[in-house]
Amino acid sequence: MKNLFKKEDNTRLIVAVAAGAVLAGTLAYLFLTESGGEVIQSIKHKLKDEAKDLASGIVSDKTGVKKKTVKKVADHIVE
Repeated sequence: MKNLFKKEDNTRLIVAVAAGAVLAGTLAYLFLTESGGEVIQSIKHKLKDEAKDLASGIVSDKTGVKKKTVKKVADHIVE
């Protein structure tokens, strides 16, 4: 039989609900405000730059071509 007087530890549930609320508020801000749209565009631009930089580094390591040259070619191809 279950002990009715033993307290259960609900710490994980409370943390999960709080984290969900913070995440929901952040997403609402990003998608529902004008400044949030600007933040999204900024993040997309930075991610694109980082991806090109990472890919350029990998191609440069594998081919021996300078990273700067590979990045210029990648910029030209993407645009």
